Amino acid sequence: MSTLNVSLDASQIAAADQKQQKVRIAVLQGTSIKSQVVAVDGGKAAVKFDVDPKQTAQIAVGPESATDADMFHLQTLVSTVAPNQWGDKATLALPPLVVTPKWWSLWLTWCREFTISGRVLCADGSPVPGAEVHAYDVDFFWWWSSVVQVGPTAITDASGHFTIRFRWCCGWWPWWWWTLRQWRLEPILVDKIRPVLRLNPAIKFPEPDPVPSLDWVALNPQPLPPRPSLPPGLAVTKVIDPTVIPTLRDRLLGVLPQVPELERLRLWPWYPWTPWFDCTPDIIFRVTQSCSGGPAKLIVNENIFQTRWDIPTTLNVTLVANQDACCLPNHGGDPDGDCVVLTGVCGDPGIPVTSIGRTGATAGYADPGGRDRPFSEVVNVSGQFGTSSQADYYGIEYTPHGTSAWVEVPPPALQPFTRGYFDATQPWPNQWFYVPFPVQTFGTLHVYQSRHRYEGTHPPANWGSALTGRTWFYNVNLLASIQTSGTISDGTYDFRIVGYKALGSGDPDPASKRIMPGCGNHADNNLIVLRIDNRLVGPAVPGTVHVNTTEPDCGITSVKLGGVAVAPCGAQQLQHGTPFEIDFFCTDPNGHLDHYELVVKYDLGSVKNLLSTADVGSLTLSVLSGGPQGPDYSNAVTAPQSSPRPVWKGGSLRLHIDDASKVFPKTCCYLIELTVWKRNIVNCDGHLTYYNQMHYSFTVTV
Repeated sequence: MSTLNVSLDASQIAAADQKQQKVRIAVLQGTSIKSQVVAVDGGKAAVKFDVDPKQTAQIAVGPESATDADMFHLQTLVSTVAPNQWGDKATLALPPLVVTPKWWSLWLTWCREFTISGRVLCADGSPVPGAEVHAYDVDFFWWWSSVVQVGPTAITDASGHFTIRFRWCCGWWPWWWWTLRQWRLEPILVDKIRPVLRLNPAIKFPEPDPVPSLDWVALNPQPLPPRPSLPPGLAVTKVIDPTVIPTLRDRLLGVLPQVPELERLRLWPWYPWTPWFDCTPDIIFRVTQSCSGGPAKLIVNENIFQTRWDIPTTLNVTLVANQDACCLPNHGGDPDGDCVVLTGVCGDPGIPVTSIGRTGATAGYADPGGRDRPFSEVVNVSGQFGTSSQADYYGIEYTPHGTSAWVEVPPPALQPFTRGYFDATQPWPNQWFYVPFPVQTFGTLHVYQSRHRYEGTHPPANWGSALTGRTWFYNVNLLASIQTSGTISDGTYDFRIVGYKALGSGDPDPASKRIMPGCGNHADNNLIVLRIDNRLVGPAVPGTVHVNTTEPDCGITSVKLGGVAVAPCGAQQLQHGTPFEIDFFCTDPNGHLDHYELVVKYDLGSVKNLLSTADVGSLTLSVLSGGPQGPDYSNAVTAPQSSPRPVWKGGSLRLHIDDASKVFPKTCCYLIELTVWKRNIVNCDGHLTYYNQMHYSFTVTV
């Protein structure tokens, strides 16, 4: 081994600035790297290395914050010593390597520590615990993007907080930086660039490919400048050579239209791009959470156009999770007192009691005076017991609306449900627990155990302490799940809670039964009114789209073209200027129609709305019997139709279209499709799921 003396000349650095940082000097021989960190004193520094004089030695000078490996990947101050420089000498002193002020200032920011902290919250501001937060640096080039995770994955605590710390370096050799990234075709970038390319037909680019590659020769046959030689042992196999990107940008800007939006989005070539010199990362987040025992769900998924550009070394963010997140409720706790308050149905808050009619014709309907929606099948009732409630168990009673014939709901109506809690004392990810709350039978009593009793019989006592204990997060305020289909006849009913104390055995005491007082000394707080309407469906009829029910029902009774009846599967010649007429019916005996649609389908995916003048021209819709005509509930209950809210039973109707050629533009087979929906909220699903349908098909020759 021989001794290599390496010295630095930093005399151009101001004396006060020389103390800002130390310098790392590294020597690479083969795959072995040695380094030393020295302070610059009086503008000078020197180190000694034991080296093999028979091997080429590469010397690199850079900031102390760079690792040994990065010293030969960053654009450091470099020098090479060949074996023939040693001769017979055992010691070789190199001329001082000059450190200029530009190198010195660049090194100050080349490798820095970044800290990202923040919270993951649900839309209502409640925290999301036990979620995995991933931070990614974003780069995109043309229509490819590269998203690389920075720092470790962070886990949110019970308050939704997280912290990610990572080291970030810049000033890489371009070819080395390129090898650090994985690229993929980005559809949203393709959607941005393609329309711009069409503005200049002379630009001939190949279709987007998953692998970054551009036919630059086709764009401009002039040769590109030669690429600098690569460090030993490093081969770039990527199709695009990053060192020529600045030259390519100049050429592209000469033929591409100027697009300020793409420049604002920092999209190359409209925006300059040399990411190996990017000393501040550009960050997006993705957050996943597994709180149900199944696969983790993606609850935050930011795209590249949501990038936080050039973040500071300390960044604080708030990430809002989607509806798939499990949140710790932020409702302020239960009300005071030995009482109960019924808050709503179909979730928490779901449909609040204030959005359900209490009196008059719309009693028990959701959105009274609006869509007037009745309830069907399973109805979940939510509410809260007071903090000093004596109800260890509770049951549900009901009576026809406005009467006092209170009885326990039929036992088959009560359904079991599950609650979930988060336990901050348990190690991640085993912090989520689900507890069944079955319907318990004690003699003639059919009751649920109250949440308060479960907490009292399942220590520790720190329930409600999100940071140090257990917190309910799922079905927190669900009190009962009531299956009304097959158990409760259609009609409007009042429901209330009755409570029971527990005996020493743990069973409910029948003698302790009492109607729970409403919280706030308001009896109506322990009352909810529901309009129940379940439909009966007969055996399915094979081979038809028509549901075997009258709730609702629909049908097409007559089709005429130019006054001539057209039978199903029939054929008819279209005469110029002839009208088209359809007789049909849409009915519901309980008066809960929502709307109906009448369309004609033909050709390859073509469809026309027969109730739209924009599609079929002049038309009239008249009532043959029943009525009013609709076609929507909002039409039926307003003048001049004025159906008495909340009832619209429908009837038989006739649609007359003046010019049949608007309906039948070509010789083809045509399918008339009639669909009718009810307004019911079925199984607490807000979508319309009670419907019926009828088809009528024939051929028209034009």
